[in-house]
Order: sequence, then C-alpha cells, then structure tokens
Amino acid sequence: MKRITGNRLRVHVLPYLSVPLLVMVFVAVCLASEGAPHADPYAQLKDFGYRLFNFLILAALLFWAAKKVDLKGLLDARRAGIVKALREAEEARAEAESKLAEYGERLEKATREIDDIRTAVRQEGEAEKARIIAEAQETAGRIREQARISARQEVEAAKALLRAETARLSVQLAETTLKQAVSRTDQDKFVDEYLSKVVEA
Repeated sequence: MKRITGNRLRVHVLPYLSVPLLVMVFVAVCLASEGAPHADPYAQLKDFGYRLFNFLILAALLFWAAKKVDLKGLLDARRAGIVKALREAEEARAEAESKLAEYGERLEKATREIDDIRTAVRQEGEAEKARIIAEAQETAGRIREQARISARQEVEAAKALLRAETARLSVQLAETTLKQAVSRTDQDKFVDEYLSKVVEA
C-alpha cells in the first residue's frame, strides 16, 4: 500500500482534529467559569490541563493510528473495489442480456420449427385422409361391382333353376295328361306297333 506523507496527512487529518480540540477548549473554559465562588482557580486550571493532556494523548493516538492505517490507501482500495465490482456487474449484465437474446432467438427458432412440424403433420394427415377416402371409395366401388355381378349370377341361376323346374313340371304335366288321355287299348296298340316296327327292322 502507498504510505501517506506527513504533509499530506496533516492536510487530510488535521482539519478534522482541530474541530474537536476547539470544542474541548471551549467546554473547559465554560466549566472553569462555572466553578464555585470560593473555588481555587489553580485547581480549575490544573483540571483543565489534565483534560487537555488527555485529549492531546487521544489526538496523538488517533494521529499515529491514521499514519499506520493509511486512510487514503484504504479509500482508494475501496473505490477500486467498488469500480471493479461495478465493472464486473456491468459485464455480468451484458453477458446476461446476450444470453437472454440468444435464448430468445433459440426459443423463436424452436417455435418456428414446431410450427413447421405441425404444418407438415397437418398436411400429411390431410394427404393420408384423402388417400384413405380414395381407397375406401375404390373398395366400395369394387364391392358394388362384385355385388352387381353376384346378383346377376344369382338371378341367372334362379332363372335357370326356374326354367328347369318349369320344364320338369311341363314334362310331368304332359305325362299326366297323356296318361289320362291314352287308354289301355291305345297303349297295347302303341306297343304292338312298336314291336312290329322293331321286327321289321
């Protein structure tokens, strides 16, 4: 630490010590003037001398302590510490603002990316929905066509079955009608004619 020279110490410290010294002298004079009427003036002066001597010892101790302590150096060091702390606080504030701006940019970028992803997912969902609807419509068309073909085949099969049943019933009806129309004699006649044709052949 820098030592304070005697002249500088007197300039910085003595004005502060002179005020209490003057106050002490004034108080001592006031006390001396208020003494009892028959008080010994020499005793009062002696008391004042003791008080002044004590004050001078105290002032000398303060003066010596001030020389040892180096008040200006302490104040300069304190001021340098405060300036350093303020500079560090300013740097910390600037760094915090920089970090805040960086985090703000990152947050904005992340928000944009989330919006892009949401838009892409929505578009993909709409495309998938359209594809599923198209496939469903195509499947429904195939099912309708197959149902139409199956219905046509079933109608044709029913028609064929109906025709076969009609033919069977027609034959049965014809047999029944012939049986009723042809008598026993006619049947014998038909058999004889058939046999004669067979023999001739």
